[in-house]
Order: sequence, then C-alpha cells, then structure tokens
Amino acid sequence: MSGHSHTADITFIGSGLASTATLIQLFRKLLDGTRSDHGQLKVTVIEKTHEFWKGIPYGSRSSVNALTITCVNDFIYEPERPAFFKWFKETQSDWEAYYREHGGITAGRWLKNNLPLIAQNDWETVYIPRFIFGWYIHRTISELYRQVEEKQFAKVHLIQAEAIDTQLTPDKLYRVELEHPDKSISYIESHKLVIATGSAVVKPIVEENAAQTAYINDIYEVSVSQNIEKVKIALSGNHNVEDRNVLIIGSNASSIELLYLLEGMPDIRKLINQITVISPSGLLPHHISIEVLDAHPIPNLEKLKSKGNHTIQTLVNTAAADLQLATKNGVNVAYIATVISTTLKLMEDLDEGAKKEFFGIHGLRLSNLFRRSGPEYKSASQLLIDLQEVAFLKGKFISTTPARGGVILNYQESSSGLEKTYPSQFKVVINCSGSNYLDQSSSRLIYNLVHKNMAKVNLSEKGFEVNERFEAAQNLYVIGPLLGGNMNKLIHFWHLENAARLIYLAPYLADELLKA
Repeated sequence: MSGHSHTADITFIGSGLASTATLIQLFRKLLDGTRSDHGQLKVTVIEKTHEFWKGIPYGSRSSVNALTITCVNDFIYEPERPAFFKWFKETQSDWEAYYREHGGITAGRWLKNNLPLIAQNDWETVYIPRFIFGWYIHRTISELYRQVEEKQFAKVHLIQAEAIDTQLTPDKLYRVELEHPDKSISYIESHKLVIATGSAVVKPIVEENAAQTAYINDIYEVSVSQNIEKVKIALSGNHNVEDRNVLIIGSNASSIELLYLLEGMPDIRKLINQITVISPSGLLPHHISIEVLDAHPIPNLEKLKSKGNHTIQTLVNTAAADLQLATKNGVNVAYIATVISTTLKLMEDLDEGAKKEFFGIHGLRLSNLFRRSGPEYKSASQLLIDLQEVAFLKGKFISTTPARGGVILNYQESSSGLEKTYPSQFKVVINCSGSNYLDQSSSRLIYNLVHKNMAKVNLSEKGFEVNERFEAAQNLYVIGPLLGGNMNKLIHFWHLENAARLIYLAPYLADELLKA
C-alpha cells in the first residue's frame, strides 16, 4: 500500500454516526438532483476498524445489551422517526431473534419488559438496544450508497486505516497520511476533509504493576466483550477472595452502562468481591422521572430576571440552584427544559464573549447536574448497590501504587481535599473517566491538527472551534462530538454525544460539502 495516492473531492475520517448521517443526507441530495452538473463525486471514507457505518456505540465494539441513554422517541430525530419506526416494526422478528440468541439473561428480561410497550407504540418509555439502531443506519446508507454508485453520481472509496496526520499541499489539497493495519503507510489527497472521529480519546491512566493487575483504559477498545473477558480472567486466577476487587474510575454514562452489563452476568459477579466506583460527585446519573408536573418552579432565575444586570457567573450559579429543584425526584426532562430555556433567554442580555463562554465552559458543567439514564440502567445499578456489591467513593483519582497482588488506590477526598489511600487493593482497574483535552490527545491526527495550528481548540478544550459552515479551517470540516463547545449562528451546543443532534446537523454539512 505504501506510496499509493489518489485525489478525492471529499474525504471523511471516521465512519461512525456523525459521518454516516452526513453521507446519508449527501447521497439523498445527489439522488434528488442537487448536484447534477458536477459529474461524478469522488468520496473517500477512512475507518481504522474493519466495521464501517456504525461507530463505537452502535457497532460490535459496544455490547449487544447496551441501550440508548434516552427513550427511543427522544433518541431518533423527528424527521427520521416515521421511517425508523416503520423499519423497526417490519424487522422485529429479525432483531428480536438475534437479541434473544446473543444477549443472555439481560436480553430476556429486556424483551419481557419492553415487547408489550413496543406493541402499544409506547416510544416514550422504551430504551432500545443500540445495536438495532446500528442495523437501521447501516441498512439506510448501504441502500443509498448502492443507488448513487449505480447512477454514477458518486464513486465511494472505503479504506481501512488510521489517519495519523495531514498537511496542506501548495495547491491547497489536504494530504492525509494513513497507517494501515499492517503498519504500512500510504497517502491520499482531498479537496475537502471532514474530521468525524467521534469523541475525544479517553485520558489514559498510568498502569502500575501491570503484571498483577488488569487495566482497561477504554472499555470499548477493542470491544466491551473482550474487556469483560479480561476482567473474568484476571479474577479467576486469584484464589484470595478479598483481593478480587474492581475499581471503576468515573461515574458517567459508560460507568452505569458497565454496571448494567455486569448485573446480568452472574458468573462474573460470583468472582468479584467488591466493585468500587470513584468520582468527584460519588453519584451515578439520576433516574429519569416520568411524573407530569403541574408547574416547574424556577424561583432563583425569576429573582435574577427581576433584578436584571446579571453576569455570566451569577446566571450559571442561579441556573444550578434551580436545576437542583428540577432533579430532586429524578430528572424531569420537561422541568430541566424550562430551566435551560429560561437560562438561554437570560443569556441574550449578555455580550458575545459571555455567550461563547457559556457554550464552551458552563453548559457542560450544568448538564453534569442533570446527567440521566433510563430505568433499566438505573434499576440494575441500584440492585448492585442494595446488595452491597458496589460502593461509591467521593474523590478524585490520583494514581495507583503496586501492592502484593494488585494495586492500592491513591485519591483526593472530595469533602476534605486531603490525599488518602483506600484500604482495599484492586485486581482490575477500569477507566471510565471521560475524554482528554485535545492538546494532550493520544490520537495522532488530533494531536497533529492542534500542534501544527491547523485547527483551533475551542473554550471547552475538548472540541474544535468552527464557523457556521462547520469549518475549522478552509475546506477542513468537523462533525460529531468534536463540535461540542461551539457557539455560532448554526452550531450552539455544549456537547454532541447525541444521535438526534447529529442527524439534525447532517443536512447542513451535506449542503456545505456539495458547494463547488
């Protein structure tokens, strides 16, 4: 492969949902005749794994039991809903049989609880296994891909490789360096380049005493099932029951997902002495409340509004106080929406700098106050807590230190700020701590884009600054979670780990890419 080069009109780096949703829109526009006068469009898609079109959440690296974080109605973007629900019902016997066969105890329970709701089209309370959405997206793009190639509107070139660097040639093409699975290097050139690599890479932890301890720095790398197998092997080899402890760093969505998966695996639970989850809050995401409230009181924001002359800081603190009211009995989505929409209205009185600061920094902090998860995730994790199989530690992970048969945890206690050592030792350490800042990214491509000043990191430090045309630089586009923290005419989201938002933005990016 080395030295091989060809020139594309548009190149996508990454083939997860962000890029797939954009290509679906782009292919639809080609088929509708939006670009009839430009001849055949040359599209290249670069994906480092063998699996195209699904990305981590909807593909084989995730668990077949992993569910959507929101109910299916909120998860699917409105214009796409009729097509999705029609397909979902038509293929029910296929996905149901597949799930029953591959999902074990957890699948049996999910089907028993949810099939009656699906029969009634109760889309507000069903959280579907994400692989089903992966099937839908895959089928949708495959059909469109076939049509555009048949009609010769586009030629699509798929490459399994990791994009590790890019530079601008004298004639303004992006020259992308690719590393193939066999470590050989090749290059491609493209007029337009789309960075769609998914979330910023997980911040790795230093692996101490790795001979005695199993470290999992990213639960989805290579896949959840392989990592759970790794946990099983590490614990099986240890005869001393009280040393068979598992440390989970972070209490975010991937952490609650992992607890849900483990709850349905009695063979692994038998091996574990104790799971300890450490995070600054010491709390898992809230459960979602489906209570319909007569009123959504926001006394603090109302008071701020009547006073006037607020700053970004007083607005954020006030919003946080009202969010606590909205999450008192679980996350009430309608109540949260009232708090956030009032906050955004009050933000209109502030200058552009303050608005940018809100979307870059404060929005994410506020949304951490109403992190939520569906009833299945919540009840499974609660069961493990009630059975005292899981304990929570309120603190910040510092490091691990080698011990006799594993490692000791060093952490900073949230309440006192003191550095402490945890009394148990751990045989397995699982990192669910979230993504790293882009300037420290272990992705070579992202690191190079930042350090060669080809793209500017926005205030969130976890996304690239873009204009309303999705450009981080001329003809260098960003779509997906790396758009989080932007505020412009079109893109004003503090995070984009959200299928509905990506599908909403996709047609706008497709339009930009089809411009001459």
